[in-house]
Amino acid sequence: MRLPEVHREGVRIRLLGRQRQFYGYLLPQDSYPVATAERERYLANFSELLAAVHKLHGGVRQECLLQVWKLHHEAASKQVSGHGAAWMPVVGVGVWPHKEPPHVWTVEEFKEFVPGVMPRPPIFMVFRLTGRPDQRSNVVPLMAGRGVLIYAGIEGDPERFYSQCNEYFRTFITEPLHLAYPFFFPLIDGATLPAIIDSLAERLLGPVRYYVRESGEDGGIGIWSQSELEPVMEELGFEVQRNE
Repeated sequence: MRLPEVHREGVRIRLLGRQRQFYGYLLPQDSYPVATAERERYLANFSELLAAVHKLHGGVRQECLLQVWKLHHEAASKQVSGHGAAWMPVVGVGVWPHKEPPHVWTVEEFKEFVPGVMPRPPIFMVFRLTGRPDQRSNVVPLMAGRGVLIYAGIEGDPERFYSQCNEYFRTFITEPLHLAYPFFFPLIDGATLPAIIDSLAERLLGPVRYYVRESGEDGGIGIWSQSELEPVMEELGFEVQRNE
């Protein structure tokens, strides 16, 4: 798919500052799903940022995951079903390292349920797309803008990364419902890394060279990189908003 030419004058990327071993950035987005009129521009921005960040961290393995609890946006689940044979999704659990362990709804939450208000997901399921990279090259064109995408660049064997995550999260999580899943993956937003200790950040994210997530919690595309990205972003035409 050929991406449209995009003029990025005035498109600002915000610095989140140094967060543990990462430099954090945010490309703001008003809301997810992205409005149809904005979709082409958003797709071009996401695609080119992701490609540039991946190229900068040459040699890493790129993992792609989908945030299942957000797949209700614009029939995204139908895209997953239609491309399942190529994308080969495997279901696991996304876990916020800076929050309480995931758990099912409590009696109090049932009593406080408000009609029309989306309740807290009892489980943050994720799909890990295990198909070959060439078989899932259409993931971004088909899925970006719905608020579901996560990409991570892993140095070394990704299976070892997942094994390290499993070792920790199986001591952190207590409910059998969640422990029944085959893998666990750390979910990150702008509040995560400042809230956890250095040793936990290293244990969970040591092999992760970059992490890109459509983050409704932050209001945009969150990017965390072990290398500074300002020169790359400015070369692409983005304006980096520095704190003076």
